Amino acid sequence: MNPIKTMLIGITALTLFTLAGCSSEAGDAADTNTEKSTATSQETFTWKMVSTWSDTSSSGEYEQEFVDLVDQLSNGRLKIKRYSQGQLVSPTQVLDTVSKGTVQAGGDWPNYWSGKNTAFDLLGSHVMGFSGYDFFQWIYAAGGLEQYNRIYGKFNTVYFPITTLSTESGIRSNVPIRGLEDYKGLKVRIAGLIQTRVMTELGASPVSIGVYDVYEALQRGVVDAGEVGGPDSDEILHLQDVTKYWSTPGWHQSAAVYGIAINKDAWNELPEDLQNIVATASEAIMARSSANRNYMDGVAARRFEEEYGIEVNQMPDQDLKTIEGIVNKAVRDIAAKNPDFQEVLESQQAYLKAYAPYRRMQGPWSFGTNELNGYRLD
Repeated sequence: MNPIKTMLIGITALTLFTLAGCSSEAGDAADTNTEKSTATSQETFTWKMVSTWSDTSSSGEYEQEFVDLVDQLSNGRLKIKRYSQGQLVSPTQVLDTVSKGTVQAGGDWPNYWSGKNTAFDLLGSHVMGFSGYDFFQWIYAAGGLEQYNRIYGKFNTVYFPITTLSTESGIRSNVPIRGLEDYKGLKVRIAGLIQTRVMTELGASPVSIGVYDVYEALQRGVVDAGEVGGPDSDEILHLQDVTKYWSTPGWHQSAAVYGIAINKDAWNELPEDLQNIVATASEAIMARSSANRNYMDGVAARRFEEEYGIEVNQMPDQDLKTIEGIVNKAVRDIAAKNPDFQEVLESQQAYLKAYAPYRRMQGPWSFGTNELNGYRLD
């Protein structure tokens, strides 16, 4: 990134967000030692950061931008060396590696850790629930960040979201999926606890495959269909070369969050000003990456139709209602078994309830507009 633009991001974040509040929020979760922080304010630190993402992925690029911005804002006092997925540890070992303090930080998608605590599933994505904008508001204005640090705190880490992603592409396949009946008997690559349960209920066989193995799995027929991310990510992985059909909307992931987990002990060693810089850098990258990623998804989506000739099929409303029923039952079942899941869910529902009246008042402009009701030049 251009250094001037990077600094502008930092300055903008400093203006728009309250430094002390954000660092205090994360610091409270990590029991920050304020006395030591003041005494070591000129000390320098060198960290290692592992990741679940490759260097060429959008998530990997935003993580590197975060690392670079921390370096610039701290004048080199906090240097973080980022290692791509698989360089030091496998993607499945990222949280454990950070939790143990083997490295100081790790980039992830919270859903990857739902096997450790199902509450992670609500922190990483929603099925037919939050939009990316909802996640953004909940995190910074309605108590969401405390929930991330409460759950990640159980694993000796503090958490800083750096990207929100709006609705994913949908399901890409080599057989048309136009309705629920078409899922029966298909082998579908899908990620997420609730998503997997829905696929099973629909008569499909959910298959767990790493993001970077999806292309080959589709090419070789190991799976009949699959999802990865938004159109931009799908295009980077060349899924247009190994699929013919695209089933929308992306009900399986109406929004997602990606971020960086930091070892609590390493966090507590940082002086307060460096903690403020980490918090500010995460907010700045969150704002920029979310805007960029969602726009690039829109641009890439047009290419799938107009350049690659992919057949796009819209799932009927009644079928979406059926899926919604399955999702809500799954959510209730999981909440009944895990108080952590229940607490995160209640926080998210409280946000939705508080914002709902004004959302209705905003009508079609609640978030964005479309070509039918926007300004026109023709």
